[in-house]
Amino acid sequence: MFFIKKGSLKISKRLLGKTKFVLVFCLSSILITSCSNKTKMIEEIKIEDSYVDDVKETVEQNIDINIKPIRKVKPLIEEASMLVVGDNLISSTIIKAAYNGETYNFDSLFENIKEELDNADIKVINQETILVDDPNDYSGYPRFGSPLQVGEAIKEAGFNVVLHATNHAVDKGFSGIEQTLNFWDKYPEITVLGIHESEEDSNEINVIEVNGIKIGMLNYTFGLNGLTIPSDKEFAVDTLYDTEKIKSDIERSEYLSDLTIVFVHYGNEYVYNPSDYQIDISNIMAEAGADLIVGGHPHVVEPLDYITTSDNRTVPVYYSLGNFVSTQAEDPRMLGGMALIKITKKYDKISLDCNLLPIVTQYEATADKKYKPFTTYTLEDYNDSLGSKNVNGLSLDYLYDLWNSIVEEPDKVYKKN
Repeated sequence: MFFIKKGSLKISKRLLGKTKFVLVFCLSSILITSCSNKTKMIEEIKIEDSYVDDVKETVEQNIDINIKPIRKVKPLIEEASMLVVGDNLISSTIIKAAYNGETYNFDSLFENIKEELDNADIKVINQETILVDDPNDYSGYPRFGSPLQVGEAIKEAGFNVVLHATNHAVDKGFSGIEQTLNFWDKYPEITVLGIHESEEDSNEINVIEVNGIKIGMLNYTFGLNGLTIPSDKEFAVDTLYDTEKIKSDIERSEYLSDLTIVFVHYGNEYVYNPSDYQIDISNIMAEAGADLIVGGHPHVVEPLDYITTSDNRTVPVYYSLGNFVSTQAEDPRMLGGMALIKITKKYDKISLDCNLLPIVTQYEATADKKYKPFTTYTLEDYNDSLGSKNVNGLSLDYLYDLWNSIVEEPDKVYKKN
């Protein structure tokens, strides 16, 4: 609809002539009541020179354009990929190997899984040890304290979710938790789970959104290395002590998100099969609504399994991913697992495609009996030459046989290239 200022036009009844501008139109029924389906009158309108600019400006200012906003069509299928690695167990030897004479650098830990990290949307690491800023607090077993540079390497590698609910979370007391959280505060793009500096924070459910998929994430530990949390700081670490709270957390997460993932620190150390407790608590979580469970702590790989719930859902459970890196020199503890998960949302239905990829810690001494900076390879990228330099003298045949005996997936038997 056009609106034209009154008095801005002069009407001429002359026929077409030498005019500067002619506008021919049929006045609407509002202005000329005699206008019907058969046009009874066509008026010629001559706009004299002095009115041309006036009309142009008037029309531009008064055009009423009814444009509907373009609706963004939601895709039918949304996808996200996730990578999870197990225990980043930073011992005194790993700390010493990362020292270059001036500072500490732990980038080597992740340099050989860069391709896998780059290909994942969500990258999760179980940071077994707490981070401290005083070199006097750096320590290994049994009360761990790791340099802040471990966190810097995690950030530089691209991890965006860090798990801290482990049995070593209070090895340096509540102060260690505060130092760790103060460090991560510099990187708000990284989601930190499992530890808190306030009760308010501990009551929040962490939900991240990736490619249109909302994912609730929870993190718990079975214990605290024989230590206790002060009664006024019980909020500091998420534990498995209160089953009813865990079920409530999962139910709240389900309300807020499309799927819920629970990361759990539990199980018996150095045992290849899940304990009765692992199985029982995992079933409780699955029945409460958890869609995926990922475990750590045993320091060796345990199988990927599946729980069928009473409402007929299938919940994948990685009972243990083993170590990502450690100095636990026994051969099986050099072999860990990397969870690779594809998350698909079609309308409101979520599906998960889960895989478990073998990885190997390279624990290598130098000629002067010091240690090279530690790193981890996928087993696919490992070779006998590297294995011969490992302090354990690992061979590919041994590693593949061990992996296949633990994982027991006949359709996914790993073989050498």
